[in-house]
Amino acid sequence: MAILERSTPLKIPVWTLGILNVLDGMLTFFGLSLGYITEGNPLLSSLSPFAILTIKLFLSLCLFSLLLTPFIAIRARHWRYLLLSANILYFMILILHASWLILVAIA
Repeated sequence: MAILERSTPLKIPVWTLGILNVLDGMLTFFGLSLGYITEGNPLLSSLSPFAILTIKLFLSLCLFSLLLTPFIAIRARHWRYLLLSANILYFMILILHASWLILVAIA
């Protein structure tokens, strides 16, 4: 397992980002569909919840497709830091979505 991790240093961050993006899309879809939240991204705010979910799923497929390319074996630290930053940002967004949905469920 350690040999696999050394040969593909970006595998886990890319997988994590793809999964977090799918979860963000699903929570956004449910929150928008039920009228609990509004889309904060000005590029997506004019689209329907289904269109936003579709875009998020497509972007996740694009991320997962990176796993099949030589990109995944790049060892440059700046790519790892960029992916780590994106993962942290998405994780914070998911916490925000989850707290909104919990607050709405309690109310």
